[in-house]
Amino acid sequence: MFSKKTLENGLRIITVPMNGVTTVTILVMVDTGSNNETKELNGISHFLEHMFFKGTKKRLTANIIASEVDGMGGYSNAFTSREHTGYYLKVPAQKFDQALDLISDIFFNSLLDQQEVDKERGVIMQELRMIHDDPQRYIGEIFEDILYGDQPAGWDLIGTPETLKRIQSDDLRDYFSSQYTVEDTFVVVAGNVDEKEAIEKVKNAFSGIRKGETRKKPLVREEQVKPEVLIFFKETDQTHFILGNRAFGVHDPRRFPASLLAHILGGSMASRLFEEVREKRGLAYSINTFFDDYTTYGAMATYAGVEHENIEKTIPVILDEYKKIKEKPVPDEELLRAKESMKGHLALSLESSNALAFYFGGEEVSTGKPLTVEEIFSKIDAVTADEIQKTAQEIFKKESLNLAVIGPFKDKEKFERLLEEF
Repeated sequence: MFSKKTLENGLRIITVPMNGVTTVTILVMVDTGSNNETKELNGISHFLEHMFFKGTKKRLTANIIASEVDGMGGYSNAFTSREHTGYYLKVPAQKFDQALDLISDIFFNSLLDQQEVDKERGVIMQELRMIHDDPQRYIGEIFEDILYGDQPAGWDLIGTPETLKRIQSDDLRDYFSSQYTVEDTFVVVAGNVDEKEAIEKVKNAFSGIRKGETRKKPLVREEQVKPEVLIFFKETDQTHFILGNRAFGVHDPRRFPASLLAHILGGSMASRLFEEVREKRGLAYSINTFFDDYTTYGAMATYAGVEHENIEKTIPVILDEYKKIKEKPVPDEELLRAKESMKGHLALSLESSNALAFYFGGEEVSTGKPLTVEEIFSKIDAVTADEIQKTAQEIFKKESLNLAVIGPFKDKEKFERLLEEF
């Protein structure tokens, strides 16, 4: 269970008491990410995330911050997504006060020193190159590029070498001042803490948070009339690809039928595509189907890594499974198994304080109305085979089909022909 409280200044605090653990996680979430950026400063959200750990007025260097976290026996990290940024500390429960002081300090008082900015620019450049060298990770960005193109939802989340060279300390300060406001910020405390005490302490630590108008995310443009293919040529050992369709956002009532649809197709070792592609044909080691639901837009797609010569065999198998689930309702036994599998996976993933903090933080930043785990289970149980079939029919349409490929290919015509047969 959890509670959500909105303070007089507008700051939201979510508390998730956990008596059976010895840790506490403090997560500060800001409703700003790469989708809030301008093209000139693409990557600034992620750059600012890095700079929060490089020193404050009270803790002057990155080493001082890292040593303090280490001395608490804790763990700190941060993340940037298309739509939000998060900072968290996980520590033994008795270190809660010190951890709160530290995370609020980096939130309010990061120096954003130009010399540190210049050093960190090189680090982020290496991170960008690392992603480009990892096809299993980079293929997701290629897929978003083909879906959304030249708009924030389609730009590189980390930025480009050109935009990273452009970002300076003043840009980071301006972005922090404009985007990190009370209206778009909330704090999650999960773990072994007293709920009332935690709320009061967070209230005091974040009393100075500013108000202001932020740069909002533009509406995502989705204009597609025929199947699209995008190839990133690379001499890889495997061909990596994502094949799928545009879908819808987290507020859509089809959210849970779509989640089950993805799970049935490729969400477990008992899923249809795992059975057909890996077990029966031996075409791939890794294959999975996912449903990405952002605030106002989303996608349903399947990732696989295959031998170069097998991609033309694998794509028709996936498309055939898309067709089957459109044409025939999921049998009762398979549907029940998928529901229990989804619920079990969720339950097993929420056994630690940081996992629960991320869960409730993700729900809050996406929907503004977090559901308990029991409510999620109820939503899953309520989904019918007819709803899944109808959702599949609405998503898997030829005109909204997209294929992103990383591998030693230059000619996309043969892939376009495969999609036209759907």
